[in-house]
Amino acid sequence: MHQGHNIPWDTISTNFKFSREDKRFTPPLTGLVSRDKPGAQNELRHFIKKFTAAIRMFSETERAKYPATFTPLSSGNLFTDELRVKHSEYLNERNQRIDYWIARAQWTVSEDGTSRLTYNTGQAELAEAVKVLLYENEMETLLMLANHPLIPLASLRNLHWGHHFGFSRVMESALRAYLFFNVAEATGILENGSYASMHYEYSSLLSEISGSMDYPAQQIPHQKFLEECGVLRQNRTRWTYGDDWEESESVAHKDYGRLQEYLKTLFALMYRYDVLVRECGLDPEWEDEMVFQWPLRGNVKFEWDDVLGKSVIV
Repeated sequence: MHQGHNIPWDTISTNFKFSREDKRFTPPLTGLVSRDKPGAQNELRHFIKKFTAAIRMFSETERAKYPATFTPLSSGNLFTDELRVKHSEYLNERNQRIDYWIARAQWTVSEDGTSRLTYNTGQAELAEAVKVLLYENEMETLLMLANHPLIPLASLRNLHWGHHFGFSRVMESALRAYLFFNVAEATGILENGSYASMHYEYSSLLSEISGSMDYPAQQIPHQKFLEECGVLRQNRTRWTYGDDWEESESVAHKDYGRLQEYLKTLFALMYRYDVLVRECGLDPEWEDEMVFQWPLRGNVKFEWDDVLGKSVIV
């Protein structure tokens, strides 16, 4: 398992087991089920805290590589022409220029009468650019943008209509895929390919990381991996939930080295995201995200804390 020296993946294997066609459920369930161990809540809470601590440790190391302060730019390019050409679906000559980012920000007045700059769904292409820059490790540029007084970068984190497409999607897809394949290995269903028989969990994962949707730049590393391992191929360049599929044609684990490189990329995306969100003055809310991820979802108790103003694990 990736980051096995920092993340206690054995906690997952001691609290969950794979079950095929489990008739205790309607319809019969093929997937991971809880072992209903006494003390499971404490163990899973510990797992979540160790997981988030590992991200935070790498995040702090990453942030230390860059200056503490930045001089805000008013003109010039944010990324190279080579990068623009490489990701021409998401980057263009407009969002390459910082003056474009400044011009697209809009003043809004809140209920208390204060004014602030913000972006909205009309500036979704800027969120796409942020996703690409996170993937390409252009952290110094992103940190400058996060500190720029005329660029409300934080407002690009959550954008939505029907589904959301802000740059938080980078974290969400990376976290989900990272947990899925590491959990599969920890519970013994990776090498034998049994994870592919969990049609709901696996197919919905593939749909999220490679399906057709508005503003999908967060899918770049996932599509690359799935194409390389053959899950996506000439007659299936996108994954649609509910598609007919054969388990043997949909496994992603056969080249273990490639899978490990993919997991390494996902972990890097998560700690880069952590750096950027904190630089924007926001909380990454890792624990909130993790309690809704498979297989923790429904197996970790949490409640609302009025003092903190957020949900906490109990």
